[in-house]
Amino acid sequence: MKNNKLFKIIFVLFVVAVIIVLIDMARQTTAPWNKKKQLERAIQK
Repeated sequence: MKNNKLFKIIFVLFVVAVIIVLIDMARQTTAPWNKKKQLERAIQK
């Protein structure tokens, strides 16, 4: 019973960590259809 509870806690922490990494990657990545817009913004500044 104790091992089962420990496994659940570790599993939840792992899932939360993966979600945080995915959100971070998504914010730093430019979608292929937005690359031209991003390039125009970078040149203007």
